[in-house]
Amino acid sequence: MTPSKSSKEIDQDFILVAEDDADTRTVIGRYLEQANFKVALTSDGYEAMGKLSEDVTVFLVDLMMPKASGLECLRYSLDKYPDIPVIVMSAYGEIKDAVEAMKQGAFHYLTKPFQRDDLLVQIKQAVKSAKLIRDNRGLRQAMGSPLPTASFVGKSNAIRDLLQQVERFARLDTNVLITGESGTGKTTLARMIHQGGPRAKEPFIPVSCAALPRDLVEAELFGHERGAFTGAVTSRPGRAEMADRGTLFLDEVGDLPLELQPKLLTFLEDRLVQRIGGSKAHRVDIRFIAATHQNLIQMCEEKSFREDLYYRLNVLSLTIPPLRERPEDLPVLIESVLTKIAQKRGCQPITLNETARISLIQHHWPGNVRELENVLERASAISNNSIITEDLLKFEGSSGVSSVAEKVVAHEPGGIEQLTLAEVERRTLIQALEICKGKKAEAARQLGISEKSIYNKMKRFGLSD
Repeated sequence: MTPSKSSKEIDQDFILVAEDDADTRTVIGRYLEQANFKVALTSDGYEAMGKLSEDVTVFLVDLMMPKASGLECLRYSLDKYPDIPVIVMSAYGEIKDAVEAMKQGAFHYLTKPFQRDDLLVQIKQAVKSAKLIRDNRGLRQAMGSPLPTASFVGKSNAIRDLLQQVERFARLDTNVLITGESGTGKTTLARMIHQGGPRAKEPFIPVSCAALPRDLVEAELFGHERGAFTGAVTSRPGRAEMADRGTLFLDEVGDLPLELQPKLLTFLEDRLVQRIGGSKAHRVDIRFIAATHQNLIQMCEEKSFREDLYYRLNVLSLTIPPLRERPEDLPVLIESVLTKIAQKRGCQPITLNETARISLIQHHWPGNVRELENVLERASAISNNSIITEDLLKFEGSSGVSSVAEKVVAHEPGGIEQLTLAEVERRTLIQALEICKGKKAEAARQLGISEKSIYNKMKRFGLSD
């Protein structure tokens, strides 16, 4: 069952399986091949480690293996091939070992015996994760360091002060709330705090409150037992368990459903995790970092965010200034992004002509650093040489949505002082939806927020479809 190199299989994902039981190994191989995966089957840990390579998409390994245990294989894989998701298989009595494997970096675990669908669901999720990781691998290598500081390249006093605060806060173990517009680098800042502190060698576990479906947020945070709800075909630890001894990062915490906020508040206070459908709770040791682009104080006033939860999260606070407020950082940011792109592609240095440089400097950057990276990535990809000209630059605001707020204010007879912040936000949302012809996903992309945030804002402002 060793994978061939035929052109027909060139686009297939490659699953390496380590299982010492011959019957189980054969069944797994058959399931995966029927699902159009390339498969390599191994019977012991040493053999599996010998077959690991960058060609492997997902590594599926049994915890109880001869010659080298599943945990040894996991540690070897994470050390040599950190981009390969590892799924561990365990018998019912080995759940503690499976959870420990998750804490050490395993992507997920399966409890034997499992059904074909259980296996394929986890494999497909791991394949998606692997592709995302590999898409960003070149950028991480170009940075030359696991510490993601590239988003904060700059010489402005604002960034210097911010990084000094980060250094001080990293040494503490206190809750931190990071605020800033979309694209400013809140996740990067959270990772810097984690990696600069005493928990740096422990897990950093992010949870995107905006990206998760509303009815799955609690299960993702706290885990669930098998059969706890429809679709819970296996027991699964939540992100809170996985973050034990490390950092739990709640991204876009302002999008957390109101009905779940009391449970998060209780968890922040007692650090006890109880899975959905479970009867036992156990304590975890976690540092909390939260981030949002929303005005949580205003949301508290509107009763869409709990005030007690806000004060519990906002012990230490950091605010990232938008790019338009620190134009002196633009030249060095541009050079940094272009250098990373060239290094990632292994090409000669990429430069700008003078008109392109002026256009970048004069742009308002509603999408902040993320927009800058996207604009330069796109322009360099379609350029016929290593020089980017003005005609290759396509800004996010070209559709008109990025300037919606300015249009709203411009049409107000008394100017911006006549509008509350909430009214500006409501009118901006309405006009964005009109420009995008009611397409919420497109409006969200252009405004630099999540689609879930669009729905939440429509509900807050009483706007119907």
